[in-house]
Amino acid sequence: MVENQKAMERYAANQGKPAPVVQAYRYGMKLDVAKVVNVTPPIKSCEVVPSRMTYEDSAGQLKTIEYQVMGQCRNNGS
Repeated sequence: MVENQKAMERYAANQGKPAPVVQAYRYGMKLDVAKVVNVTPPIKSCEVVPSRMTYEDSAGQLKTIEYQVMGQCRNNGS
């Protein structure tokens, strides 16, 4: 997640925009997604793990939300 945060800060700087602040997703939250910039890849884990999506809203502002996903679980080499 730290690497992703740094990458999004660099992206924002290159676009001449302020770095997005990470906001925790809440069920039912209204999202104004005009363009998805980045989604963190799944973590290799058999548990629920955090993921982040950075996007531009219809006003062109960068936003990042953090939410929970099931990790990529591979047991016994399958």
